[in-house]
Amino acid sequence: MLRVGFSEFDITPPVGKLIPGGFTPCLTSEPARGKLLATAAAFDVDGGGLILVSVDTLSFHVNTADRIRQTISDDTGVPFDRILVGATHTHTGGACDYQLWLCPPDPEVASVTEKGAITAAIEAYKNLSDAAIGTGKGAEDRYSFCRDIRLTDGSIKMNPNRAHRELMVAPISTPDYAVNVMRIDSAEGDVRGFIVNYANHPDCHQKNKSSFSADFPGALRRGLKRVYGEDIFVLFFNGTAGDINCIDWLGTTSDSYYGGTKNAPEAIGAGLTSTVVEINADIKADNSAPEIASISKNLILARRYKSDADYAWAQEIAKDMASHDAMSRAFATEYLESDDDVSPEIPFEIHTIRLGDWAIVGLPSEIFTEVGKRIKTASPFENTVIFELANGTHGYIATKIIHESTAYESRVSKVNACTASDSADRIVEAALRQLEELKNV
Repeated sequence: MLRVGFSEFDITPPVGKLIPGGFTPCLTSEPARGKLLATAAAFDVDGGGLILVSVDTLSFHVNTADRIRQTISDDTGVPFDRILVGATHTHTGGACDYQLWLCPPDPEVASVTEKGAITAAIEAYKNLSDAAIGTGKGAEDRYSFCRDIRLTDGSIKMNPNRAHRELMVAPISTPDYAVNVMRIDSAEGDVRGFIVNYANHPDCHQKNKSSFSADFPGALRRGLKRVYGEDIFVLFFNGTAGDINCIDWLGTTSDSYYGGTKNAPEAIGAGLTSTVVEINADIKADNSAPEIASISKNLILARRYKSDADYAWAQEIAKDMASHDAMSRAFATEYLESDDDVSPEIPFEIHTIRLGDWAIVGLPSEIFTEVGKRIKTASPFENTVIFELANGTHGYIATKIIHESTAYESRVSKVNACTASDSADRIVEAALRQLEELKNV
């Protein structure tokens, strides 16, 4: 009645390839800390298919995601809108398929990443066999912190300088600590794989970013394989982590990286492994046919453009680029480019999927935690999970409090914050309408 298949594909670039630096020049990679993978899970109930793919990369362009999904659909027959491809958002993955600030795209690396996602998905579909699934949920509050801090002057700053801790008042939000787990068993009752949803920025290597790494999602994957067997598969999908990272800026738990260690990915991965093991102890897998349904619709959002003041500022910076910091150079470089060929409208795909007792909301951006919590709270489903950076990216989807501030995530940019300030509210409303529709499919 239910068949599930898995596959994974190694997408680790060779030593010497570039790691996206964003505002800083790209870094040339040393030997990798573990593999970067594209991992796929294919589901089938009486000929109705669904494919989920988790890719160890920062993000990918919407056009790339569409091409990946269409190629998978053409090969497997699974409809386009029943295929979701998500980026884990590791900041130590290979170069992106688009210009990321001062870091250029790498067509060779992007091609391997795309091929890996496609190959893993097609192979997973070929590997379909009888299975059972079960879900569980818990919480993990040790490692995630809001990175946007209100200061004594009323301003909001992302990742403020620790030297000015006396100026910090409070974070603007509380992380979503939920950990949602789906376990897939073979017909014989052996664990075949896990799908894990948890919200945190995989940017935990901090200043030691010279090697490719899947960050804590990779450490979680390795930890679960040690517990349940090297032949299992682990898909990680990030929750709403746009404003969440692993640094406790207010110093309530540590003065530096999580646990005072510069190897935070391994510490977080080990802790998450124990959390998933604990959740899994209460999961009961069922081989009866789960409901599978999918609805995908584009919400048209208005695009933000640079202002005359932004352009004037960029012209001043350009007079002596070398004397300014990397972030200023990156913004100024973009602001001096023409916007003539940039559409004023952004088709923003909201992809809702029903898989058993999970309602998945896939959103193609970095989503602020409060946006995700609003969707979860009002959802008609008991178990609603949100996958950010699903099927591409349109930068940050921030809250109004951020748009009204001068925080980094509010600054207009084609790769940073390109949607209008009402986008978060509109996405919440559209996602909830779509979930209601999904409920009745």
